[in-house]
Amino acid sequence: MRITETVQHPADPQRTFEMLTDHAYQVRRCERSGALDQTVQVESDPDGTTTVTTQRHLPSDGIPDIAKSVVGPQLLVVETVRWGSPDADGEREGAMSLELPGLPISFTGGVHLRRGAEAGVTDHVVDGDLEARVPLLGRRIEAMVAEQVHEIVQLEEVVAREWLAEH
Repeated sequence: MRITETVQHPADPQRTFEMLTDHAYQVRRCERSGALDQTVQVESDPDGTTTVTTQRHLPSDGIPDIAKSVVGPQLLVVETVRWGSPDADGEREGAMSLELPGLPISFTGGVHLRRGAEAGVTDHVVDGDLEARVPLLGRRIEAMVAEQVHEIVQLEEVVAREWLAEH
């Protein structure tokens, strides 16, 4: 299932990138997503690339009973974003993956920071494929996960606006 989500940040691409690669910001977004615990790693390379990896345990509330027996009381979600170097306009492209270890569900795609239509606004676009490799139930599971992803993106937009206002 194809997923495309866009968040608009009231900052230029460089400031948005700095926020997205800030350890404390990543901890806050994990906590606000309902994480029971989290691990955050930010690694910058001399070539200008940066990798942000978060691991968080989320409660399995809202998961249908049929899946809870497989999932248990919590889910481990591993998110990895590999940002490339900025282009001449400060825009960036990257690769993103979401994995749920032990479950046949994954997301792979791209992540983009682009100047928005309005000055001082950055469009943060996530675009990729969600796949649930479960016979007969795959599409239904993908639809449920896609709705959860949408809700998390909306929450993260609020967290980002708060962060940018504070910093």
